[in-house]
Amino acid sequence: MNTKLSFASDYMEGAHPSILETLQETNFLASPGYGTDSFTESAKQKIREACKAPDAEVYFLVGGTQTNATVIDGLLQSYQGVIAADTGHVSMHEAGAIEHSGHKVLTLPHELGKLSAEEIRAYLKTFWSDETTSIWSCLVWFTFPSRRSMARFTPKRN
Repeated sequence: MNTKLSFASDYMEGAHPSILETLQETNFLASPGYGTDSFTESAKQKIREACKAPDAEVYFLVGGTQTNATVIDGLLQSYQGVIAADTGHVSMHEAGAIEHSGHKVLTLPHELGKLSAEEIRAYLKTFWSDETTSIWSCLVWFTFPSRRSMARFTPKRN
């Protein structure tokens, strides 16, 4: 049986059965919520252990757009922008969230959803030769190209 996997959005699929089972088992346990519960602390501790950073501060965000906007805003100065494929997720679906924080999404052409080093190099060469440019491109954003169905594959099933 050939089943195509879709990476259009992580919100298009249901939860794994073991997650649903755990939710059912813990559904009626009273907990304080807002990140102060034992489940959140357990998850934070597992992340610290996996990162070998026992003193790390771990915060959870509610979704991918918020996470991407927070990371980009944290990495860039107010006058810096992010380079992405013109069909990239941050270009098409999250540009408003990214640009709301003052960071321009600078789009480049792609081939099957992928940026090439040559395309980025040419863009930067043009940027540095133009004395009037005010948005510094300091981050290149890569996304798995199948988010826009640019690359599709069919996994082999035994």
